[in-house]
Amino acid sequence: MDLFKQYGPWAIIAGGSEGIGFSFAKQLAQAGINLILLARREEALTQAQQALQQDYSVDVRVHCVDLTSPQLESQLTDITAGLEIGLMIYNAGAMHGAELFVDDSLAKAQQLINLNCHGPAVFCHLLAKPMRDRGRGGIILLSSMSGFAGGAYVAAYAATKSFDIVFAEALWAELKPFGVNVLGLVAGATDTPAMANSDIDFDSESGVTPMQPDDVATEGLQNLSNGPIHVAGETNRAVAQMLSADRLQAIELLSMGAAGMYNKPFPVGSDRAKTDESV
Repeated sequence: MDLFKQYGPWAIIAGGSEGIGFSFAKQLAQAGINLILLARREEALTQAQQALQQDYSVDVRVHCVDLTSPQLESQLTDITAGLEIGLMIYNAGAMHGAELFVDDSLAKAQQLINLNCHGPAVFCHLLAKPMRDRGRGGIILLSSMSGFAGGAYVAAYAATKSFDIVFAEALWAELKPFGVNVLGLVAGATDTPAMANSDIDFDSESGVTPMQPDDVATEGLQNLSNGPIHVAGETNRAVAQMLSADRLQAIELLSMGAAGMYNKPFPVGSDRAKTDESV
């Protein structure tokens, strides 16, 4: 597919300064599509902008934005004013650390809800209608394997990523007849700076081997017209099939995976049980 013809002249990437988002940016810049990159950290955005402008002949604009802010809609309106946005990628939403829901702060759960539910809703409501009116465009919402079922230690995160999956499916049904492609791109563990900062132990008993961000982005763009959902990585697709077969098994498998990656006890409470037995 001619990416520029279908998705140009501008693409906006939330969480575009590093990791999977930056991988998307490189591939779109190579296709000649101008970029708007949004993230929280100015330094990372500046580095991404400089790297892209050095290697590609495209316009790259960067904006420091808090995607959980109540002012997100007005900020996004100002940022995109006068620009034809043909592709929107919502890549934000990595989890930092893991804890049992009642032992963690409610504020942290509310932040995940704002980041992974409110944010995509704002972006899609503002940007999808012009795409529909033009009869072309694309939307990619990044989700997670955790979104296929609830899992211990990741309750709020899993719930919000499930929202992204169902939201992508619904938008696909609404927008596909008008020439707008929508994809819920489900990523498993991926070797990104955000993952590196989230206390994940890829060498743990979970046995998880992370994907590379370039590979996830490549699969996303290759399958954008094949929505509504695509799971990146052959191993992740095999696991996704297992998760869909048995709901209770899915909950246990996802709980076990989170416990392994974050060095938490599984079954939940097993460390306390051992302590009680020794008393």
